[in-house]
Amino acid sequence: MLRTLFSQGFFLGLALTTSYIRPSHQRSIEPRQSDSLQWGPCHKPPQWGEESSLVCTNFTVPLDWTNTSNGQKAVLYVAKRKARSGRSLGTIFANPGGPGGPGSDFLRDQSSELLSNITGGNFDIVSWDPRGVGLTTPAINCFDAQGEDSADSAAIGSQLYFLDNTLNARSNGPDQMDINTFLGNATSIEGYMQAIIQKCVEKNQDNLKFVGTVATVKDLVALADAIEGPGNPIRYWGFSYGTVIGSYLLDLFPNRVGRVVLDGVVDSTIYSQKPSYQVYADDVQDAEMALQAFYDACAIAGQDLCAIAKPNSTGATIRQWVNDLIDTAYAGARSEVANITPSLIRSQLTGVARLPTMWEDLAASLALFYNDLHGLPINSTIRKREVRHLGHSVLTKRQEEFDYPYATTISSSYAIWCGDSADETGVSTTTVFNELIRVTKEVTNALGPLGMTFPSTFCHIWKARAVERHHDQGSPRLANPVLVIGNTYDPITPLASARKLVSRLNAAGTRQAALIQHDGTGHLSLEMNSVCTYTIVQRYFTDGNFPEDTLCGTNFRGFTGDLYNENHNTTSSIISAPLPSASLAPNASGNGALASTHPTVLHIAFAFLLGAISMLASL
Repeated sequence: MLRTLFSQGFFLGLALTTSYIRPSHQRSIEPRQSDSLQWGPCHKPPQWGEESSLVCTNFTVPLDWTNTSNGQKAVLYVAKRKARSGRSLGTIFANPGGPGGPGSDFLRDQSSELLSNITGGNFDIVSWDPRGVGLTTPAINCFDAQGEDSADSAAIGSQLYFLDNTLNARSNGPDQMDINTFLGNATSIEGYMQAIIQKCVEKNQDNLKFVGTVATVKDLVALADAIEGPGNPIRYWGFSYGTVIGSYLLDLFPNRVGRVVLDGVVDSTIYSQKPSYQVYADDVQDAEMALQAFYDACAIAGQDLCAIAKPNSTGATIRQWVNDLIDTAYAGARSEVANITPSLIRSQLTGVARLPTMWEDLAASLALFYNDLHGLPINSTIRKREVRHLGHSVLTKRQEEFDYPYATTISSSYAIWCGDSADETGVSTTTVFNELIRVTKEVTNALGPLGMTFPSTFCHIWKARAVERHHDQGSPRLANPVLVIGNTYDPITPLASARKLVSRLNAAGTRQAALIQHDGTGHLSLEMNSVCTYTIVQRYFTDGNFPEDTLCGTNFRGFTGDLYNENHNTTSSIISAPLPSASLAPNASGNGALASTHPTVLHIAFAFLLGAISMLASL
């Protein structure tokens, strides 16, 4: 789930000109006032502004879009954040990611305030709990948290089962004993997961077939018909997995594409066509660079702001400190005497890579781990036996703000992700574990073993597939061009995926997609504020301005000491500030290529830190 906090001040980057074009085939998008839904108070009030600004409703759709005459229905729980201006220019539909992220909670969260500010406060923002998720019925839930399944619910929901059983490895990779131990557990882990999944099938039965992304896209179109009017262009902003929904919308309903922004692109061709256990390697290809951004920022911030920095620290020395921490935990894990394990430290590093706005908090947790491993005093309010939970809680603390236990989110994640995926024959858990070993050795040692926590790891056991799946993805002729945003170093949705999508959409010869390279780290553009990115998005939604491919600097300072001042919101001033940017000259395939006169990405990526840092999703 997304949540953006704001830091004071910002570095404007390179102040170059962004140019805009209006394609000749672009379809007019006018304000609509045809909302036919009956809105009322939501299940829970928003965490921002007036309660009356957030309204909710139920919306009924066919359970099975392939057989609408059978009378079976699904009921979507829908939330709307009203336009601040008082006169809405229309609706922007949004999905926060996942799969399994409840859209209604996304609008309760303060991230929706950022979306409203970015788009000028002139649009209603609507999100919904997708099929199988949250308050939408039928919901997918594999566990009875209060009954006989309580132990499984806690183990799977907190992901501690996977952290306890994943590949154990030093900072320089697993040795043969580690590999033998991990592969030796494959049969027992497969048996445990088979039992869990069988319970899920028994509890949810045929409903598992009707929560796929194709059905969700059809729900979106039906919802748009009810709110914006039948056949009208659809405005949409999708984050992370929400870009899969967006990509499917482009493919399946190209004539309904209005102004669509896809932010943090999941490669939908890999998602739908590759064996699911192979997806992780593609997703984490930039993870090590995202971590290096943290190490460098920590060194610049110094020991007063970064708890693991020392006098004269560099990014290299802080990386070595973290590696030494993993190795110390590894020695303890081998002897079974330590509270802190390598997998727990790596779970912290996942947060580090994804969430720059939490860097200060995450560094403090790593320092606590160090103290615990070395028998040093820790905060008297934290008992030693709680330290292990503390580390994991950084990744799940936001769940306290929402209505649903994490185990429920995991249930729907499996159902959607595995339901969308290709059939997997001849795949065993040993096959999957060998792939995780390869990723750890060849792609990212820091995050490789954590592939165990992804639902895609066990889709070979999860046999239920969606009644409709989408695989044929060419270059559809879109009614309107779209914006694609990719961070330079996103640890889970790499820039390469954004580039690939832009290339696919432009392959037919007509420029239908623009790439905005958001020159920061973390997962999604919302993790690092940017005048450039947000102004382009606002102009696109409001006026239909379609930019050239653009490299956007960020306006972001890390380790400032005020990361959690949630009342401080600089977004309005950011939007009204001059637009800094650097153009990317589109090449023949539609991808942008950095001009030779532009400073290197590494120079830009950390220049903003000299002046002094924002998951949602979720997977």
